[in-house]
Amino acid sequence: MKPHLFLTITLTSLLLLPLSANSNQPIDAQQYRANLLLNLGNRQLTNGQFKSALTSLQESLRLYQIIGDRTGEATALFRIADAYFTLGRYRTAISFYKQSLQLTQDFANQSMTVQIFEHLSNTYTNLGDEKLAKKYQEQATTLKKDIGNPDREAAFLGNVGLDHDAATEYKQAIAFYSQQFTTAKGNNNYQLQIDSLQNLAATYCKLGQYPQAIATYQQQLRLAQELSNNSLVSLTFKQIAETYQKQGDFKAAIAFYQQQLKLTDKSQKFEVIRQLGRVYTFAKDYDKAIALYQEQLDFAKANKDNYNQGTALNNLAFVYLNSNKLDDAETTLQASIKNWKSLRLELGNTIDYAAEQRNTYNLLQQVLITQNQPEDALEISEQSSIMASLQLLGMRLASEPKDNNLKIAPKSIVLPTIADIQKIAKEQKATLVKYTIIPDDGLYTWVIQPTGKITFRKIKPIPENTFDSVNSISEIVANIPNYLGVNSQENQGKKLVNPLLQLHQLLIKPIADLLPENPTAQIIFIPQDDLWFVPFPALVDISGKYLIEKHPISTVPAIQILKLAKEQRGRTGGSKVVVVGNPTMPKIARAINQAPQPLPQLINAEQEALAIADLFKTKALIGSQATKAAILPLLPKAKIIHLATYSVLDDIKRQGIPGGIALAGENNGLLTASEILNLYNQPKGKRLRAKLAFISAGETGQGSMGNGVLSLSLALMASGVPSVIVSQWAATDIPTSMLTTEFYRQLKQNPNKAQALQKAMLATMKQYPNAKYWGGFNLIGEVH
Repeated sequence: MKPHLFLTITLTSLLLLPLSANSNQPIDAQQYRANLLLNLGNRQLTNGQFKSALTSLQESLRLYQIIGDRTGEATALFRIADAYFTLGRYRTAISFYKQSLQLTQDFANQSMTVQIFEHLSNTYTNLGDEKLAKKYQEQATTLKKDIGNPDREAAFLGNVGLDHDAATEYKQAIAFYSQQFTTAKGNNNYQLQIDSLQNLAATYCKLGQYPQAIATYQQQLRLAQELSNNSLVSLTFKQIAETYQKQGDFKAAIAFYQQQLKLTDKSQKFEVIRQLGRVYTFAKDYDKAIALYQEQLDFAKANKDNYNQGTALNNLAFVYLNSNKLDDAETTLQASIKNWKSLRLELGNTIDYAAEQRNTYNLLQQVLITQNQPEDALEISEQSSIMASLQLLGMRLASEPKDNNLKIAPKSIVLPTIADIQKIAKEQKATLVKYTIIPDDGLYTWVIQPTGKITFRKIKPIPENTFDSVNSISEIVANIPNYLGVNSQENQGKKLVNPLLQLHQLLIKPIADLLPENPTAQIIFIPQDDLWFVPFPALVDISGKYLIEKHPISTVPAIQILKLAKEQRGRTGGSKVVVVGNPTMPKIARAINQAPQPLPQLINAEQEALAIADLFKTKALIGSQATKAAILPLLPKAKIIHLATYSVLDDIKRQGIPGGIALAGENNGLLTASEILNLYNQPKGKRLRAKLAFISAGETGQGSMGNGVLSLSLALMASGVPSVIVSQWAATDIPTSMLTTEFYRQLKQNPNKAQALQKAMLATMKQYPNAKYWGGFNLIGEVH
C-alpha cells in the first residue's frame, strides 16, 4: 500500500507572525487569529514547508484550546499529525491523531473521524503493524456506511477519491467517485453529481480508458442539458472532443468542437477555432483547417486586432508546417513576427502577447530545422530570447521608432546574426550551449565552440533518455524542489525519479562529446522558458558526479547579452563594498485586498553580512540601518554589492516588471527591478559601476520564479553591473553563509567569478552534500 497523501485545502497566500494571545483580547479576535494560523499551516504543509507548518499549527492549537473551540482544536491536532507523518515521525503522528480522534468522537464529527481512521491505518502500515492498520481501516469502512447526511457523505467520498487520485491510486479513486455520484444522485445534489462525473472522466483519461471517459462525459452532458446549463454543456462538448482527439478519433472530435463553437460567444471563439483547426490538421484535412484559420485572420484584420492576427498567423503556419508547405509556413511566420513588433511598439499597449510571440519563434525554428537549416534556426532562437527580454523589461531596440512609451535598450542589444554569435563565442573563449524547448518536436540544442564552430542536436524526452515516462521537460523541472526537499527538512527524493539525473541525461549526455575536456574551461548555458529553473551546477550523471565538479558554469538569458556584459565590465569602477544583511523586513501584500505582512527575518544572514564586511574591512548595514534611502546613494560608488536578503519575485508594486530586493522600511522597503532599471538613464556618476551584485538569500514569491530572477538580473546588467549571482530558491541560512564567504575568499585569489563560485560550491558540498544547500546559486553574465 502506498503512503497516504493527505487532503489539502486551497488557501490564499498569507505571511503571518506568531501572536501571543492574552486574556484582554476579544474571543472573536482570537478565533479569527486561530483560523488564519490554521489556514497558513495547511498551506505551508501543502507546499512542503513542514517546520513552518508545525509552528503555525501549534500556535493555532494553543489558541483553539484557550477559547474552547473543540472543532478547531481537533482539526489542528489532525494537521499536526499529518506534518509528523510526512516527516516520517510515525509514533508522534499517531499520538496527535489519537488526540484528535478523542475530540471528534466527543462531538460526533463522523466525517473527520473517518479521515483519522484512514490516516491511522496508513501510519500503522508504514510502521509494519498490519493488524492495527487493518483494524482502523475496518473502522473507517464501517463508519462510512453510517454517515447519515447524504450531502456530507457525498462530499467526503469525493475528497477521499481526490486523495487516492493524487496518490496515483486510480482504481480506488474511481470507486470513491462512483460512490459519490450514487449518493449525490440519490439526494438530487446536482453539483456533487457533476463534480463526481468530472473527476471520474478525468481519471479514466489518466488510465487511457477513453471509451469509459467519453461515456462518463455523456452522462454529464445529459445532466447539463436537463439543467439548461449552457456553460456546462459547452465545457462538456470540449471535454468529449478532447477525449476523442486523444483516442485518435478525429471525425468525432471535430463534430463535438463544432457543437461547442455554436454555443461559444465571440470573445471565446478564437480558442475553439484554434482547437478545431488543429484536429482538422491531425486528420490531414488541411484545406478545411486553412479555410477556418484564414477566416479567423480576415476577421482579426477587419477589426484591426493585432493580437488575434498574430494568433491566426501562427495557426495557419502550424497547418502549413504539418502539410509540408514549408515556404508558406516561413512566410506566414515572418508576417507574424512583424505583427508582434507592431503590437509591441503600439503606444499604450498592455496586451500580454509573450506566449503567442514565443509560439511564433518556436514554429519558425521547427520549420528551419525541418529544412535542415540549424544555423538559421539558432538566429531565430536568439531573436526569441532577445525579444522576450525586451518585453520583460518594457524596452525597445535602439534601432526601433521612438514614438512609444518603451525605454531604449543598450545599443549592444541587437538581433544577432550567426557571425555575431560566433564572434561572441571566440571573445568569451568559452563553450556556449543554447537550448530551446519545442513542444511538438523535443529539445533543440546548439553547442558553439570557442572556435566558432556550431553543432546542432535534437533530443526527445522519451523514457530511454529520462528513466521514466514524462509528459514534458517542464514536468521534470517542476519536480526538482520536491526531490531536493527545498521547502522541508528532508530530502523527498525517495518517491521520485531523480530529476537532476533525468535532466543530465537530456541536457548534458547527448552533447558530452562536444564539451571541453579541460576542467577549468568555462561552459555558458543559455536556457529558455522553463529551463531557466534548471540548477545546472547540480545536474548529476549516472555515476553520481555533479556537473559543477567537472566545469565552472555560468548562464545568460541570450548570447547577445554576453556582449552587453563585456561592455559593462569595461565601464566598472567604484571603490566601496556595500554589504547588507537581514534588513528589518518590509511588509508585503501578497494579493489584492490582502493586508501587508512582514517577510520572515533571516537571522543567519546577519552573521553572513558581518563576516563578508570583515573580509573587506567595511561596515555592514544591518536591520533598520538597511533602508532603501540609505543604500541607494551608496550603489553608484560600489565595486561589489552583496545583499543577504530576499529577492522578491512578484511584481509587488504593480510597476509592470516583476522582481525586487527586500530592504528595510514599512511600505517602501523594496528596491524593485523597475527602480533599478531607472538607474540606467541617470547621468554619469549616478549609474551603477559595480563589477558584481550578489543576492544571497534566494527568492520569496508566488509568481514566476524564472521571470523574477531574469528581470532582476537584466535590470542590474542594463544599469551597469556585468555579473549577477542569485539563488533560484531560498536556501538554508548557514550553508549560504559558508558558500558566500568562501566565494569571496576565492575571488580575492582569482578574479574569475565562475571558478570562484565553483570552488565555493565544492567546499560547501563537502559539509552539506544535498544540492538544495548550494545548487541553486546562479552566476549570470560576465565571468571575469
